[in-house]
Amino acid sequence: MPWVHTHVKPNGDVHLCSRKSIPLGNLREQPIVDIFYSDKMDSIRSRMLNGKKVEGCEKCYHVEEVSEVSLRKSMNLWFYEYLINDNITLRKDDVIHDGTDYSMYGWIELFKNRKPKIEWLALHASNVCNLACRGCYSLLSSKWKKDEISLGINPYPLHNQDLHTFGIDFNAVNFITMYGGEPLIMKQNEQLMDYLIHCNNINKRILQYYTNAMQMPSNKTLDVWKKIRKLELLLSIDGYKELNDYFRSGSNWAIIEQNIHSYVRYSKEYNWILKTMTVISIYNVKHLNKLHNWLKGIGFSDNCITYNLCVVPPELDIRNLPQEYKDSISNYYKTVDLPDNIKDLVLTHLMSEPNISFIAASAFSKKLDKLRGQENPALELQKYIDN
Repeated sequence: MPWVHTHVKPNGDVHLCSRKSIPLGNLREQPIVDIFYSDKMDSIRSRMLNGKKVEGCEKCYHVEEVSEVSLRKSMNLWFYEYLINDNITLRKDDVIHDGTDYSMYGWIELFKNRKPKIEWLALHASNVCNLACRGCYSLLSSKWKKDEISLGINPYPLHNQDLHTFGIDFNAVNFITMYGGEPLIMKQNEQLMDYLIHCNNINKRILQYYTNAMQMPSNKTLDVWKKIRKLELLLSIDGYKELNDYFRSGSNWAIIEQNIHSYVRYSKEYNWILKTMTVISIYNVKHLNKLHNWLKGIGFSDNCITYNLCVVPPELDIRNLPQEYKDSISNYYKTVDLPDNIKDLVLTHLMSEPNISFIAASAFSKKLDKLRGQENPALELQKYIDN
């Protein structure tokens, strides 16, 4: 990814990827090309070519230990196909191992003599959002500001600058990911559509969106989506019905369900890649089968129902659950109706050593419930939180 990709946060911080927590620079101080070709980036590339670990990439290292695959490996495979064979593949889920031999895709041979070039731009254009998900914070959701103030946390300000202020040449990048906030309510998405609809090579463009499914695209956005080379939509859904509404505060399952059915129809008509992304957390780990099997029932295949282990914030990480509840989950997963690779992932991660006390997780949950006037629908978990 350091050879082909860069990731921009709403405040202008530039990262290696969506999981890189240490900024490499800021667009208010340096142009994006200066950051991408900086000595710091060259040092990171050199470390990777020599098999040395990079600070900030700990999540991929951990995920590879529990599942043999990661975002790193799945993107190596994806870009190998794209750059060498001009082939857009279904991106493999980055935590569920399906037996793919990733060693056959020689990324070192591909990139060691290749000049770095931004082929893929991932953009958090704004933190304007309609939800305040429990795994998020105010840099990526404006809805978190009030709660963070109540929790004694200094919130990030609203970031809602026009798209041109990022100083990015969108004519030079064919693959763009739009993150939130919620991209489908952002003015910056409409500004991007204004640009793309008038560009000469719209049929070469690849767009990827992470959306909470509370919003359907505008007519302008839909028009662009129909003309580009490929669209990948990832619907962020963290539970079935009331569990999703609890975790993703502000969501409404009735609206989400209606919109998902519409997205399924559109994806079939226009050959879009449509997937769901679920963060495995303390709240939903014992309820994944309900969502998974509902999604299969409306037309999603197993490889389009994808998962991500929650490791940040650690209060939501399942390895920090009390041992008694872990044992209960392990017994449950012996018979639960889920694909074996998902069960293996959960059980392996559960066996990892905790990195914070469950007391901290309980305190976090209780404080949010009180602030938001919510009751946890995962009743078995709530018994441990209360105790």
